[in-house]
Amino acid sequence: MTVDVELGRGLVVAALTPFVRDTVRVDKARLTAQLRALAHAAPVAVTVGAVESQEFQVLGRATRLALVDTARAELPETVPVLAGVSSASIRESIALAGEIAERGASVAVAVASPKPWGAAPTPDEAHRWFATLADASPIPVLLYNNPRLGVDLSVDTMARICSHPNVVAIKETSRDESKLLGLINRVQGTAHVYTNMELLFSTLVLGGSGAMLPTPGLPIATRLLAHVEAGEIGEAARLALFFAEFPGRWTGLGFLPAVKAAADLMGCPLGGPVHPWSGLDETAVSELREFLAKWELLDFFTEVPA
Repeated sequence: MTVDVELGRGLVVAALTPFVRDTVRVDKARLTAQLRALAHAAPVAVTVGAVESQEFQVLGRATRLALVDTARAELPETVPVLAGVSSASIRESIALAGEIAERGASVAVAVASPKPWGAAPTPDEAHRWFATLADASPIPVLLYNNPRLGVDLSVDTMARICSHPNVVAIKETSRDESKLLGLINRVQGTAHVYTNMELLFSTLVLGGSGAMLPTPGLPIATRLLAHVEAGEIGEAARLALFFAEFPGRWTGLGFLPAVKAAADLMGCPLGGPVHPWSGLDETAVSELREFLAKWELLDFFTEVPA
């Protein structure tokens, strides 16, 4: 069964998951404040518990479902909520798709993952896994391809998966422009092609749908999108240089510590990575603060109405 969902050209924002001190309990007050700030930006959609930067791997089912409840309560009805259903068990993913649909989620996001024993799936296996989910899900599916998570699907395989009528979008995170070209040529028009913030400019200019990006990437990405839509390509290209440094310059500990530190500096305090993992040290935070100040982003979210 396919359900109509209003996705389109623009920005899908991955709301980061704040935790209560050294626990895996979600800090609902901080999550709510973040979602209210995002609502003012009128994104194409907001995701919860869906991508690795949302730390969904440490969350139990009840907590993942509570993220959907909170997002649906805080966001306007016009902003679709996309929620993660990734699991080593296809039955669990199908069950999650049903439960998030009951709570008002519009799209089920599933990561292309290794087999339970760690091997990468063959093209036929990857297609079969997503087709099984798409056949059973009461809401549409978004395919999330991220090589950092152990699987990098080919353009042919992703195009085959996206030919299913209940697969409505893809998030491609390989940062490979040749793959981006292939997906826009083969998939865009059948399903929405979203990339990461570093490739947002290229994606938009080439005719893709946009990007899925974490909260601190939103202010510059919003301006970049507006300039592309206005035909002001030079200014959009200048803004794209922000992503030449952020977050890559601060990802020695991985992507998540850098974007959580940036969110804090931008006035959307979300704390650090889930315990016991490290956040940025003082030197890195100081350098990041200087960089964000240059782009006039310090305390950006404190100016957003509550």
